[in-house]
Amino acid sequence: MTRTDPFTLFEPALLKAQPLGLIQAHAEDERLDGRTVTVDGRRLVNFGSCGYLGLETHPALTGAVIDAVRRYGTQFSSTRAYLSAPDYRQAERLLSEMLGRPTAIAANTSMANMSVITTLIKDGDVMLVDAQAHRSVQAAATIVRAQGTPTEVIPHGNLEVLERKVIEHAGRRVWFLGDGLYSMFGDIAPLRELAALVERHDHLWMVIDDAHSVSWTGRHGRGHALERMSPAALARTVVTGSLNKSFGAAGGVMTFPTEALRHEVRTIGWPMMFSGPLQPPMLAAVVASTRLHLDDEIRDRQRRIVGKIELFNAEAARQGIPLVDAGITPIRYVAAGNTDSTIDLASRLQKVGYFTNTAIHPAVPLNRAGIRIALTLHQTDEDIVGLVEALAANLPLSLADNGFSSERLLRAFHRQFAGREITLREVGAW
Repeated sequence: MTRTDPFTLFEPALLKAQPLGLIQAHAEDERLDGRTVTVDGRRLVNFGSCGYLGLETHPALTGAVIDAVRRYGTQFSSTRAYLSAPDYRQAERLLSEMLGRPTAIAANTSMANMSVITTLIKDGDVMLVDAQAHRSVQAAATIVRAQGTPTEVIPHGNLEVLERKVIEHAGRRVWFLGDGLYSMFGDIAPLRELAALVERHDHLWMVIDDAHSVSWTGRHGRGHALERMSPAALARTVVTGSLNKSFGAAGGVMTFPTEALRHEVRTIGWPMMFSGPLQPPMLAAVVASTRLHLDDEIRDRQRRIVGKIELFNAEAARQGIPLVDAGITPIRYVAAGNTDSTIDLASRLQKVGYFTNTAIHPAVPLNRAGIRIALTLHQTDEDIVGLVEALAANLPLSLADNGFSSERLLRAFHRQFAGREITLREVGAW
């Protein structure tokens, strides 16, 4: 059997969505305020940004970046194997204080995952990878697998299968690779149950990519994994995160149970040795943002974003919107059927003033496409209510016009909707 080329799978959707300003679009604004973005001449409320706490426009961060450019210039062009820019030491020290563990900074979260996974997983180990782990986690696992490490994909969130595989590989060190908050459907990993699994099996270690949890939740913004998992489980868990997204700066962060593991990855992780560093302006933003997270201000922002999530969830429930996960996370995923119905819905939303993200095949299974919505503090309550009303008015039209029935939608997402009553309204019900 030959593997289908990913571009061949994606190109038909690209040809439909790109002319509509849904994929590979360009912002046309001369200035950005975080709330709106202009695409193809239309000013849209931006529900596509992962800057959940709105820190990218905070004066402490923007001021720090401007000062760093004046002091250091735009770049410090040296691999960290030889020389690090002046703010690196301070940034990693403050992050260690914030996260409560030894830390190291990578150029981005993908490079953080690559550094950890390709360095710490050794000959004789086994990898078990959640089916919905972030693409950067899967890419790093592919490299390790190509070097001979046995690798199996675990059905998403299936703890029973995971434990069975862990037991099968007793006598070898087993690594589970997954996310803390899954970036597409917005569902939180069963972290306490995973922690209990680690405690039951001494040969089990984990790498958790918590990129979408850092900053907006947890003490000092530590995220779900570091907040919810037991100390005993964290003693065999490496957690990576994003300093972009909610954190408002740039780069990726790796947190380790021991200084020895941090030192190993920092020393021989090939992305740390052979890739460019985080540049001085954004290092300054990291320092400024970390100080905010160590201050009381961050708790108020965390409380406010939870309020926005609760508002969205309540309005979605009232309007009969099929949320794939109804938890408290700023990523909301609305089931929309297949590629055609999802592109149609996203286009309709743009026409009434809302920019959202389309999640379509091959990024998601063929008939489990949807609208991916990111909530931020830049959005007003009126923006959120308006978007939900637009979804309610347009989803049944998009399904009907593209021959995707509500019954078919419920069947496609039956695992995600299990235990919840989802009542989809038909065309003309609003």
